[in-house]
Formats: sequence, C-alpha cells, structure tokens
Amino acid sequence: FRVSNYDIFWYTHNLFFVFYMLLMLHVSGGVLKYQTNLEEHPPGCFNPNKTLRENMMVPKALEETFPDYTTEPFPEDLSVPEPFVQNNFTRICSEEPKFQSHFPETWFWISGPLCLYCVERLYRYIRSNKPVTIISVISHPSNVLEVRMMKDDFKARPGQYVILHCPRVSALESHPFTLTMCPTDTKATFGVHLKVVGDWTERFRDLLLLHSNQDTEILPIFQQRRYPKLYVDGPFGSPFEESLNYEVSLCVAGGIGVTPFASVLNTLLDDWKCYKLRRLYFIWVCRDVESFRWFADLLCLLHNKLWQENRPDYINIQLYLSQTDGIQKIIGEKYQALNSRLLIGRPRWKLLFDEIAKCNRRKTIGVFCCGPNKISKTLHKLSNSSNSYGTRFEYNKESFS
Repeated sequence: FRVSNYDIFWYTHNLFFVFYMLLMLHVSGGVLKYQTNLEEHPPGCFNPNKTLRENMMVPKALEETFPDYTTEPFPEDLSVPEPFVQNNFTRICSEEPKFQSHFPETWFWISGPLCLYCVERLYRYIRSNKPVTIISVISHPSNVLEVRMMKDDFKARPGQYVILHCPRVSALESHPFTLTMCPTDTKATFGVHLKVVGDWTERFRDLLLLHSNQDTEILPIFQQRRYPKLYVDGPFGSPFEESLNYEVSLCVAGGIGVTPFASVLNTLLDDWKCYKLRRLYFIWVCRDVESFRWFADLLCLLHNKLWQENRPDYINIQLYLSQTDGIQKIIGEKYQALNSRLLIGRPRWKLLFDEIAKCNRRKTIGVFCCGPNKISKTLHKLSNSSNSYGTRFEYNKESFS
C-alpha cells in the first residue's frame, strides 16, 4: 500500500499531530474515573431504596417484610432476611456510588518524547532551511536522473542518504535518496541518482530538464542555470557505512539499488589505502544492459586505477544481465573491462558464497544488499548458514520500498 499509494500514506501519516492533540484532550476531559466510596457501596451490593422491580427478581420474603421498600428507607437496625442471604445478596449499599476522575498522567509519559521530537525537527529545519546550489542535471538511460549539488559546510560519509524537498513539486512531500557522490577535502560536490517511477519524481524531472533543456554539460557556478529551489535534509546513517570497516566486503545490488555502493566506489577512487577494506566483491544484477551505463565510467576508472597501482585483486566485479534475448555488450571501447565481466543470467549464490569463503578462510566478511526481497532473503539465509572454511558472513540490508 505504501508503494502504490504513497501520497495517501504520506498525508495520513502526518495526522499523528492531530492524534496527539486528541489524546491530550481525552485525558484532560476526565473520561476515566474511579469509585471513591467502596466501603459504603461495594461492587455487587443491593440498594433497597432503588426501584429494581423491572430489572430483577426480588425474593418473596423481602416483599412480605418490606412491601413498600421502593419509597421508604431501608431500616439500618434490621437484619437481612435468611432467604436474601441464600441468594448471595449479602451486602446492602448505604449510599449511591461516587466517582472521581483520575489525575491526568498521560502528559507525563508523552511530553518527554514529544519534546525530543520537536527539538529534532527544529534542528533539522535549521539545518535544511538554505537551498542547495544545483551544479548539473544529467539524464541517464532507463529513466534515471543524476543531480549534482553543492551546499556550505555539508559533510557526509559513503552509504548515507539525504531527504530532498522541492516546494515547486510538493509543499509537504519529501523523499529520501542515497548519496552516490560524497563531498571530500578536494571537492564540495555531492550527488544523487533517482529513478523516475512516481508522480513526485516525474514532476521533479520535468522541472529540472525543462531548465537544463536535457543538456548534460556541467557549467561553472557563475554561469548557473536557474533551477527550482531544492532543500536537502541530512545526511542520515545507513548500514552501508560499515562496508569500508571490514577487511572483506560483499556488496550485492539489484537495479537502482546500486546507489549506496556508488558512493563507496567513488570514495575508493579518491583514496582506498586509508580504509580497512582490502578486498571488495561487487555484484550488480540488472534487467537491461543500458542500466549498467549509470556507473560504467566509475567502475572503469576504479578498475584502471587499481591495475596501475598493482592491486587488480582489490575489487572483484561481476555484472549479471538477468533478462536478454541474446549476447549483449556495454557499448563503447572504454567499457571493454566491464564487458569481460558481464554475465548472462542470475548469480548462483550458493557457489558464489562457497568460493568467497574458500578464498577468505577464517575471516569475517560483511554482506551488504540493496535490491529485491527475493535476493535479500537468499543472501540472509546463506549468511547464516555454516561453512567448512571457518568464514563468517555478517548480513546487512537496506530497503527503499
């Protein structure tokens, strides 16, 4: 439901504020009450001064002794008749029940979390109230858009994500996108790749490409086109930040799920020696060959750099084309290194895990997955299974559903 009717999900989700207000009014109204005179009016007692002829059977002995009990007070010095005791009416009420409202305590339990939430929202508003500078907009195959931006004092780590808000697209709606390029000490540019699959992304693409005229040229800042205002909230953490903290990592991407790993690859391209990671297995599964062109240049640059530095075994790239009518290649002479690693069909996960475990005996390998649930469940199951090489797999996942 959240995927197919995102607008309804988003706007109804924001009704939590109304819920909190109604909750406070509900408590302050004193709806919940407790009885204050339990001794004078215990539960289940009988009040002879109240007319009950229409609702209950009265014992004959009581009618004979007190024929007018509905209009006259019940004598306090008279003992209860024996038949009345036998019918389990052992106690007589001396007065009507009295109730008092509970002291309101709900505010005590929700005020703390509510204050923390308000402080967090205020901090995020202050952090994101200045629009970013859009450097360029690049249209990629298969309805994928790349947006490169700049923002003062913006810092992020590989694998993190940001929330984009464009008032001209929607005044209230925002969407998270993983950073595919993080700012470094030498460059302040950061970027995201977004797949056009819904109303928000369609309107956002139309606004950006309308101003860029579908031109992929990157202009200097003083020649900037007038793009719509775009606000960035973040960055926020994700499990993929840990991919550089393992000695060996296995990164599996399905389609546009490659975006968390793009920032990791960009970081390794800048400098891979300062991280703990010493071997990276990169598996990317796509339905059409054009999708690989999103980051084909990045993969080729990283591959060539590692070959020049005599570390060709640092990264193991495997590209899988799951749907095809025949042998296909990534067009372009500069992509020959990737064409040799392009495989037709789906990965044989069990054999792949066995091979990785055999080559990395008695090591802990971080498994990172961003893709369809079917692939995720398979990897999770294989990560939890034992092997004869003493290799341990630690599973991590991120979902954008």
